[in-house]
Amino acid sequence: MIVSPSSRRLKVCGGIAVFTLVAAFVQLQSRWKETSLDYARDYYKSVTSYFGDPIYNNTLYTEGNEETVHQYYNSSEPCASFPDTDGILLVLKTGATEVFDRIPTHGLTSLQCLPEHLIFSDMEQQVGPYHIYDALADFEESVKAHNSEFDLYREQKECPVSQKSCVDAKKDGQKAWNLDKYKFLPIMEKTWRMRPGRDWYIFAEADTYIFWANIVHWLRKESRLNPREKLYLGSRSFIGGTPFAHGGSGYIMSGTLLKHLIEYHPGVVKQYNAKGAHECCGDLMLAQALDEYENVKVRHVWPMINGEKPSTLPYGPGHWCEPILTMHHMNAEEISSVWQFEKTRKTDRTLLIKDLYNGLIRPKMQVLRQDWDNLSDDVCYLNPDPDAQQRADEHARGRQKKEDEMNEVEKEAWKSWENCAKVCEYQDEPDEEEWGLRGVVERDEDAPGRANDTEMAEDSSPSDAAARESRKKYMNEKKRNRSCFQYRWHDEVCCTAKSFKLGAPKMAPDSGDSKDQWTSGWYLKGINDWIDAMGDCKKPAWKTPD
Repeated sequence: MIVSPSSRRLKVCGGIAVFTLVAAFVQLQSRWKETSLDYARDYYKSVTSYFGDPIYNNTLYTEGNEETVHQYYNSSEPCASFPDTDGILLVLKTGATEVFDRIPTHGLTSLQCLPEHLIFSDMEQQVGPYHIYDALADFEESVKAHNSEFDLYREQKECPVSQKSCVDAKKDGQKAWNLDKYKFLPIMEKTWRMRPGRDWYIFAEADTYIFWANIVHWLRKESRLNPREKLYLGSRSFIGGTPFAHGGSGYIMSGTLLKHLIEYHPGVVKQYNAKGAHECCGDLMLAQALDEYENVKVRHVWPMINGEKPSTLPYGPGHWCEPILTMHHMNAEEISSVWQFEKTRKTDRTLLIKDLYNGLIRPKMQVLRQDWDNLSDDVCYLNPDPDAQQRADEHARGRQKKEDEMNEVEKEAWKSWENCAKVCEYQDEPDEEEWGLRGVVERDEDAPGRANDTEMAEDSSPSDAAARESRKKYMNEKKRNRSCFQYRWHDEVCCTAKSFKLGAPKMAPDSGDSKDQWTSGWYLKGINDWIDAMGDCKKPAWKTPD
């Protein structure tokens, strides 16, 4: 077959084109790989340079708090946003039996950001770079000698192994509690001798968490307090009619007050050291000393200085738009989690109590938990049977609602957790006033007419919009005034709460009797209705000390 010249030219050109493409592919393939690798490397560097290094998944990030915290946790600069604490000294109190369980977590969180602090215990110890001072080192021997409450103090010094080993062998935690009360006044004296002249002294325990950005801002701006005055601030409690700042919640003293107490009354510490054998609590004795020698009483800063923690805070009225300064009963994991929450928030505005709920608690809320105590105890409904009344604890009996004040649902609430759950739901039932406000009924234009349409039109008149607005305001106010958010049922005792809390697990019963099981539930619709009705907090509800 004879091939035309034009056909030969096409074949030659086609072969050259194919060869050129293959050669280009071979030549550029390695470059493409290198370019892709370079792109990925450059992208990674740009991301890490923006966020810092190292970056981890934020373990707090979950469904329900995506708008509150970042998905990733940059731990490279833990003190980057920490406030300037110049003139403010933290004084931390702990005990030798717990120091290695408590202090390391503080060291990994806030302590590393504080330029100065003091840690006192009932034994001199060292935890990494943190030195623990013995608050009782100068305590009068004559007082210690014949006081059994100092047995632990002596035993700790004789322990040849770790304190935890010696403590676990004896399992007597009460001794540490008894010894603790003797530290308060000596700590005051040692603090002033070692670190005089500060504006503010914040005293806290090893299971106290301090929100440093909030507390520094409050002391310097929002409180309008003058550290040159004699001030004693905290969460006020009472024993025998005497008010005192609860030690575990943390308390604050102005430098002026601490100076006056120690320098102007040199015998106060020895006096109260001897008095300790006859008193229950060190924070109470401190308040007595301040009242006796300085005529100063505690000024109440609750709920900002708070004795609860995220899982036990009573969220709701009075615990929502308020900023939080301290929390108590925090274990190592909880301290770490709240620190992580502070570091991964999507905003740097004042941290409010509602933020703790939205970031840490809301994602964990559900309708029902078995073997759980959500701490509901505001109003209780008990089996009226005398034996059942006797079985119930005194607190529940004291919170019983009178039978003549109960509705039909409440009268049956004690019989089962299902009945108990209906108490909060019943608050959503419309009353007569609500039905009156529902006189204006909207109907689709295409819906068939009804016999009473003319009558309803006459009744509603041109004020339909005003009536709807009135009903909306009324319903919104009712949601805000809700008094039942959750319930707890156990052994024929139903209790409800005027706030919402997460609570803690309870041991499952050994018996097969359902009455022995702790059941807790949350009326999520009522909780979410209340939150929606509250809306955004227009501004932080800073507490004025009283």
